Amino acid sequence: MGYSTDYTGELKFTSEPTVAVLRDLRKFFGEDCRDHKEWNPPQYASYIDLELTDEMDGIRWNGNEKTSPMDGLVNVVLTQMRKTHPDFGLSGQMLAQGESIEDRWICAIGEDGMAHHMAITIKGQKVECPHCKRHFMLETVGA
Repeated sequence: MGYSTDYTGELKFTSEPTVAVLRDLRKFFGEDCRDHKEWNPPQYASYIDLELTDEMDGIRWNGNEKTSPMDGLVNVVLTQMRKTHPDFGLSGQMLAQGESIEDRWICAIGEDGMAHHMAITIKGQKVECPHCKRHFMLETVGA
């Protein structure tokens, strides 16, 4: 088995996409970066687990397990799309939550137009449920 991370949120297009942009973008969905060395993917990148939003105004995680860190995948898509569509851009962020309660971070589009891994400060005390052995964070409110 491997480690899994869930992503919530959407990255929105910075301009109204044309049919050509949507068609070209969809070609990346589900592709394995390891099969495309010409893309210069990050070492850890694998499948591009992205899909269009229901409104077709952006992209989001497609729900697949074992997704590589999203910042690297989004940057592959941004870099490759800009080769044929120089004005292609995204805005927004996705929250990442790994299997470990402390493994939380944000995949955010920065001012440079690229995706970045942004740390989240975890507050509270890590505790283990005596029944299921899962971990969670306990934060005292109003102390």
